[in-house]
Amino acid sequence: MSKLMETIKFFRSYGVKCDEKSVEEWLSNTSSTEDVNNQVCEGDLYNFNDWCRRKGTAYEEGIDDQLRIARLLEDKGIKKRNLRFKGPENRFGRSTRYSTILIH
Repeated sequence: MSKLMETIKFFRSYGVKCDEKSVEEWLSNTSSTEDVNNQVCEGDLYNFNDWCRRKGTAYEEGIDDQLRIARLLEDKGIKKRNLRFKGPENRFGRSTRYSTILIH
């Protein structure tokens, strides 16, 4: 059995829904499986899951800095973020330690 098919079979035995293309790309982007005997193991399943979560994000391994920054800026532009900063006293004379603003 090929390494690709062995890996897919192992992942699916754990209930992971994965397609051949994704597993093939993951195998080509990783050095090898974690097991000393080069067999697929549970650690590989966790690594594949992490790889899938990061793929297409700014945290994807192997992307250049320019693409990473572009993805981070895109993410900031789409999602509203709460930022906290030290603010002045409020209208009741008490110091407001933090104020919240929304960034679009």
